[in-house]
Amino acid sequence: MKPLFFIVFLTIVSGCAANNKAPLEVALEKERAVALAKIDSDACKKIGGKVEPIGLYELPKCVIYYPDGGTSCISDADCLGMCVTREMLDAKTPARGICERSEHDHFGCYSAIEDGKVLFSICAD
Repeated sequence: MKPLFFIVFLTIVSGCAANNKAPLEVALEKERAVALAKIDSDACKKIGGKVEPIGLYELPKCVIYYPDGGTSCISDADCLGMCVTREMLDAKTPARGICERSEHDHFGCYSAIEDGKVLFSICAD
């Protein structure tokens, strides 16, 4: 009978815990609301932007997409933004990349490409 009691107890405790938001999630929701309130959505749209969640904490930002985003590149000179690949490669490795789609594309892991070679690799958020 003890294992059955333990299973029932865990089920009840788990069910109660699932109904409560973690303090971090509550704080993040508040920060997202504050960040969203600071954005002029109409002004963002007028300059070709779109309000989207960005980064690990998904804070809203006005994101403006580069017209050359996603095109092949070997250097930042080929792009309005950075020339990157999502592969984590060693520095000086020959590589081709793609032009980032917006200034916010350099979240996560990527390698920066310059003159057809990896300049650096990083994970950022």
